[in-house]
Amino acid sequence: MQEARRWLNLKPETWNLKRQGREARRGRLRARDVALNLPLLLGTLIVAALFAVVLFGPLWAPENPYLVGTRGLLLVDGELTSPPWPPSEKQPLGSDQWGRDILSLLLYGTRNTLVACTFITMARLILGLLLGAIAGWNEGTLADRTIMGAIGVTTSLPLLLTGMILIFALDIRRGISVFIVALCLLGWGEIAQYIRSEFLSLRQRPFIEGARAVGLRGVSIAVRHILPNILPQLIVLGLLEMGAVLMALGELGFVGVFMGGGTRQENSLERLVTIPDIPEWGAMMADSRLWARAKPWMVFYPALAFFIAVVGFNALGEGLRRLIERAAVSTAFLLSKRMLVVVAVVTAATVYIVNNVGPAPSYARLASTFDVEKAMEHVRALAQMRGRRAGSAEGEAAADYIAARFQEYGLQTGGSSLSYFHSFNTRLVEPVEQPELALLAADGSVQRRFQHQVEFGFRIEGHGGSGHAEAPLALVGFSPYRQVWPWEAFKGMDLREHIVLALEGNAPPDFPTEALIRGAKGVLLVVEDPHEVRSHVQLADPARDTLRRPTLPILAITPAVADAFLQADGLSVAAVRERLEALRAERSPEWFVEELQSRARLHVALSEPREVTLRSVLGHWTGQDVVLDEEMIIVAAHYDGLGSDPDGTLYPAVNDGASGVATLLEIARLWHEAGYEPRRTVLFAAWAGGELTRSGAQAYFEGYGGGLSLLDTVAVLQLDRLGAGGDMLEISSEPRRLSDLLADAAGRLGVSVERGKPVSHPYQQIVNLRAPAAVIRWADSEVDPRLDTLIDRRKLQAAGEVINLALITISREAAW
Repeated sequence: MQEARRWLNLKPETWNLKRQGREARRGRLRARDVALNLPLLLGTLIVAALFAVVLFGPLWAPENPYLVGTRGLLLVDGELTSPPWPPSEKQPLGSDQWGRDILSLLLYGTRNTLVACTFITMARLILGLLLGAIAGWNEGTLADRTIMGAIGVTTSLPLLLTGMILIFALDIRRGISVFIVALCLLGWGEIAQYIRSEFLSLRQRPFIEGARAVGLRGVSIAVRHILPNILPQLIVLGLLEMGAVLMALGELGFVGVFMGGGTRQENSLERLVTIPDIPEWGAMMADSRLWARAKPWMVFYPALAFFIAVVGFNALGEGLRRLIERAAVSTAFLLSKRMLVVVAVVTAATVYIVNNVGPAPSYARLASTFDVEKAMEHVRALAQMRGRRAGSAEGEAAADYIAARFQEYGLQTGGSSLSYFHSFNTRLVEPVEQPELALLAADGSVQRRFQHQVEFGFRIEGHGGSGHAEAPLALVGFSPYRQVWPWEAFKGMDLREHIVLALEGNAPPDFPTEALIRGAKGVLLVVEDPHEVRSHVQLADPARDTLRRPTLPILAITPAVADAFLQADGLSVAAVRERLEALRAERSPEWFVEELQSRARLHVALSEPREVTLRSVLGHWTGQDVVLDEEMIIVAAHYDGLGSDPDGTLYPAVNDGASGVATLLEIARLWHEAGYEPRRTVLFAAWAGGELTRSGAQAYFEGYGGGLSLLDTVAVLQLDRLGAGGDMLEISSEPRRLSDLLADAAGRLGVSVERGKPVSHPYQQIVNLRAPAAVIRWADSEVDPRLDTLIDRRKLQAAGEVINLALITISREAAW
């Protein structure tokens, strides 16, 4: 412990020894030395001003360059003019060739440019110090020769050309980090040479011999006695290096190499042009030679910023060098208590600056402007449309409402047509009488009646359809050991005058048809997913235009309903599953039929199938990048619901349906008002048929989406039940990258997430198979559809901000 304290004590113990050579001529530091040091005063003033701009510049900027797109024609004094525009009251320093305010670009660019410059300089100093110290302390060894050889190689390479190669190799589109890494690997050689020469010189001083005499060795001497003597010069070197790095960034920008690489677009002459999308001084210098004479303000102001910054850092470095030459500068203050305050202030400023560098803070600010009250207006409008059943007048009214909002918010039509609607034809049935499932007592009276769409729903697959049955139940099970069940395997199964109870997934897929053949009067299938008890009203098979005759009632029921029927026999769904697993363990290929004591009544009366045209509503923003606009993101929700039953029971679909649509509409409104322009194409989709087996989503992916379906869909955000539920935002996503991005967006906004839950709606399963997709909803948000009437504004606000932030990030970042 004592040795560690001695090792870390940077105050040289021999500082008060008699100084030799240059040190002997130094005097005490006086105020007059500072007052007459013009480079020091000028450099301090400029650097302090630059630091203030780094901290507060974005707050002073007239607009946010990260969110404001390019501008075309502008009406000025009755005349249409195109950018670049000269300085004016609205744009004090004028605009660039894309119509963006130069003052805003300078103020935002100061932070990006100087932060990158600072980190590059720090990395070069650290590399130069470490390698130079190793080489100087081990003169003539293999380490010295290797390091000096590396210095010779790096210094012999042209800095500008080598920097360009490294930046493009690391992918320029990754932004500021690529410039920091690439330029850190260059330019450290001169620093290492200087440090090596200083170590070689200081090693010969008497105080080093004295340190050895008192028992210090190796690194202890270097850290405690050599390093403090070169720290003042290292600070000066760092300031001078800042100027050199700024010059390198300016040169790279002048030849068109700048942070982010820019957005590629076609201009009016059908030529590819690159628009810088990260405000940075070097990017502002790009293509400057084309405008230097005709529009000098475009070049003058970024060049002036580089000039002032380089002069400031060089002047401060020169001023400190003169100060060090005139007076002895002790590094003992580094260990004083006052230094803790300085470190705390610098650390706080650094954390603030780093956290606010780049586009992410601007994305977060736009995401946080999600207005939950505006979203609630959409929720209320959709909730008044009585459940919005697919194919009903209320469902059509909902589609018209969404299309009107898309037009109001400036979205382009969703495909090759001039309409927001993308239609598909299907055939639907509907109950003409209230579907019924009841548990009967021994005397035939109703002991318990179950709720349609909550505890059971009818099926029309196979021979499912209308029918009435009152009969005892028969439990049917199939050994999981056997995988294939041909018709011969059912030999001897007698289901006459019984209603069959079976577990879906255990029974063969075509078992209801076999049950009909063997005399069953009805079929009850136990399903695990509560959403599967929603009635099927669509003839999803295009080859079928009517119900298959004869029909029998086939109902999907929840495990709780099945337990009610099994209770009289001392059974439960869990016990039946254990029995089936025992058959698997015994490798038995058999089935079993067991008559139950319970009786049931089933009643389903359906209309004849009718052909309807369902309309999904699609609107999009075209991407502004010639390369990335070939990629598309879809943000989607379904707008229709279960509607109502013949007995008047209403299923409002407020959280399940309306909340998702309201969220995507509010995001569209925000983007429109902010003038936000994505780099990738973004499709806003309100699917029809959210409760159907074949929905508007499936129709779109089968090619009904027009020209947009030809784009490469890189992500689909499916919004579902965003207004109520538990405290965790649930993300169901197959590609890890997409779920990580959503989780990161939620984390930055303080929202807890959980992953891996199954999807709720059939169309979500279809989309997951067609493209990288995620379903976003609140956990534990499944409720009785009759009671789906409430929205928690805080949850809708939080979910809206997370989705908005994730969508902005995906639509803007080249490598997300």
